[in-house]
Amino acid sequence: MIIIVNVSEEYYEKIKDAACFGKELLENEGFIHASTCEQFPLIIPRLEKKGGSFMVLYIDTDKLSSTVKWEYSKSLNQDFPHIYGEINQNAVVKAVKLSEYNK
Repeated sequence: MIIIVNVSEEYYEKIKDAACFGKELLENEGFIHASTCEQFPLIIPRLEKKGGSFMVLYIDTDKLSSTVKWEYSKSLNQDFPHIYGEINQNAVVKAVKLSEYNK
């Protein structure tokens, strides 16, 4: 299954060649927020509200070495995938700028 993780372009530039990444993203909540491809359009307005430039990372869960748990989001009223651990780079099958998403 493909899930999406969004990160700032600045962060992506720092980690794009690393074997794994996400330690910093785990610090606040203990997991990395993700969404399905179908759910991601619900996330875009939140990113636009934050401002800045973002990267959309497509993660293949079959290649991911960390655990994915589906957990309920009260604000969006549905279950979302959360990654409990760092993301190994070989699980990232595609990375595009948010400005180029769906183009």
